[in-house]
Amino acid sequence: MSTLEERDSLVSRFSARVRSVNGYFTRITNVQSASEYVTKIALGRNAKRIVVSNDPLSLEFLNEITPRGLLDVSSPTTSSREDFFKSLKEAEIGVSSVDWAVAETGTLIISTSDESNRLVTALPEVHVAIVPSSKLVSSLEEAGPYLSEETKKSAGPLTISLISSSSRTSDIGDMVILGVHGPKELHVLLLG
Repeated sequence: MSTLEERDSLVSRFSARVRSVNGYFTRITNVQSASEYVTKIALGRNAKRIVVSNDPLSLEFLNEITPRGLLDVSSPTTSSREDFFKSLKEAEIGVSSVDWAVAETGTLIISTSDESNRLVTALPEVHVAIVPSSKLVSSLEEAGPYLSEETKKSAGPLTISLISSSSRTSDIGDMVILGVHGPKELHVLLLG
């Protein structure tokens, strides 16, 4: 099997796993496509506020979507801490990039020392994750060395989140309820 075929197989497995838990999966070619995708979601939901994490890829996204002027978009880099946390409480959509994505489980891995970045993925009803295709790995075991390196580099506390679907529970009468502990929807945009 060629490298291209192996990569396509990896993407297919990842896509299937994301969709198997009612997530949305879309391949995009650039950050502008991500901006158009999120704008479409926002308009469809009549959303007014989007929050964006402060990693480089998410900030590139922020520069693409802000000029459209349709929405109130904020990030820890564009707002005071107090204003950003207020935006987090009111935001319908959160946008972040991810550090790694695992094909065998459809899991997104995000490591951060900034609480606001973690909350962007957990508080809004919709989480849109931008995944650079170079960050897609086959297994959690394959991601392990990268995570180990990340923890060694961190000077302070580090939160590593593993996200495998939208928030759900079946604790109440064995009924699946979405959005109890986080987003009701997960959209994964594979970049590249």
